[in-house]
Formats: sequence, structure tokens, C-alpha cells
Amino acid sequence: MLEGFDYCFIYPKDDAQAVHIRLLTGPYVDTIYKYGKVKFEEKNDEMHLLFQYDVLESKVDKPKKLEKDLAFKNYIGDLLVEIMGSNIDEEVIDETGTSDINQPDLQ
Repeated sequence: MLEGFDYCFIYPKDDAQAVHIRLLTGPYVDTIYKYGKVKFEEKNDEMHLLFQYDVLESKVDKPKKLEKDLAFKNYIGDLLVEIMGSNIDEEVIDETGTSDINQPDLQ
């Protein structure tokens, strides 16, 4: 997925520490959500990515249903992996998505 084509970042004015994501293409177009805590966990010699998220807005009749939708979770999980990989490639190394270690952590 490509930033600016498949998704974009939204920086809410009322929460300087948050970053929301709007999906621009695919089955969840115009859905806006944000990631919560993200961590890696090893199970049975395999590494798993665990993350929390909140759906903020969607064209889906009941957006909160997406928070229990496994297909949606896998979709945004794949995007999270891409974003994290891109940050590594660009040497963005902290959890706030910047190289500024003094910037507060995102919630």
C-alpha cells in the first residue's frame, strides 16, 4: 500500500500526540482509525504482532463492528507492518514515528 494513494495520515488539531489513518482505497475506503499499543510476542517459535486500534469513522453501518472484524484487523495489521518497515528503511526509530527522542510517545 502506498501513502497518499491507499492511505493517508491525519494529524488531529485537538490531540497533538495522535495520528489517525484514513483508508483511501480497498474494501474499507474512507474508514478512519488509530492504532493503540503495539508489541511483538513470540509464540511457538513464531513472532506475532499484537496491536490495539480504535475505529473512529467509517461508511460501514456500524463502525464499531470493525473492531471485532478479523478481516479488517488483518488488513490494518498488514498496513502497520508496511508503515513500520518504511520507518526502519528511513531510519525513523522511535515509537512516535520520528527520529526525535524528545517528542512524547503517541497514545
